[in-house]
Amino acid sequence: MRRWIVTTAITLALSPVVAGSGTTAHALAPLDPVDALKRQLVENRGVKMSNVHTSTGEGETVKFWEKGVAEFGKGKIVATDITLDSDVRWNPERIITFAGRHYRKDKTLVKVKGWFLDENKAIRPVLKAGWIEIANPVVLKAVLATTAVKRPAGVYDGTRTTLHQGTITFGELHKASLPFPFTLDDNPHGRDAKIKVAWQLWLGEDQLVRRAVGTWSRPPRGRGESTYSYVYDTRVTGWGAKTHITPPPADEVVTLEDLMKPDPEDTSLPSLSGE
Repeated sequence: MRRWIVTTAITLALSPVVAGSGTTAHALAPLDPVDALKRQLVENRGVKMSNVHTSTGEGETVKFWEKGVAEFGKGKIVATDITLDSDVRWNPERIITFAGRHYRKDKTLVKVKGWFLDENKAIRPVLKAGWIEIANPVVLKAVLATTAVKRPAGVYDGTRTTLHQGTITFGELHKASLPFPFTLDDNPHGRDAKIKVAWQLWLGEDQLVRRAVGTWSRPPRGRGESTYSYVYDTRVTGWGAKTHITPPPADEVVTLEDLMKPDPEDTSLPSLSGE
């Protein structure tokens, strides 16, 4: 059903994005992609990102687009600011994410203040393509360890690239990245853990990822249910750009508790008929 596809894609979209401008290839580029990534994960630096992902199931296909920026610090992504849109009838949605919280804004979500704050310890900013976390050194190392093909490829972000590709299972990804932001199960097991993600990474001359593609399928869960397939194509540019992502102003933010409070200006009596 379309609802299932849309819900899954929203969850995936909360996996933030990237910031930057220009290529930062060094004369003596690190030979190890993991080491090259670690050198980028410093305060107030980041990278730009754009992503197209396609979800197909039950005879229909939905496309989603993401664009934004990721900010690094202390060896990881500390914040992302992305805008999400799709070819279904949505308004574009902007999402700013920090560890433990994200702020969401669109034309219909919060009419008065504009931003809705969701706080949950499981929330974390990430940059990925089909569950392949591009800016997580541990995950990148685990993914590259499954490389089956390596060959020269095209130019992205102003640098010639080398294509690495292979497959890795959800179970292996889960071991490399805890907690794993999963839509199937917070702790994949059984056949879910065995689902394979086919991945492709284009690494520049400085060994930094410039493009990542992840493809996977969820088999039917029951009689009459369709197979759902997903393709994620992520481009990253401008490694090392200066970034400074900040939360929205407090007076423009509303929480669920705020929405549950009665409106002090609403003096009408409740109707016994429920109207």
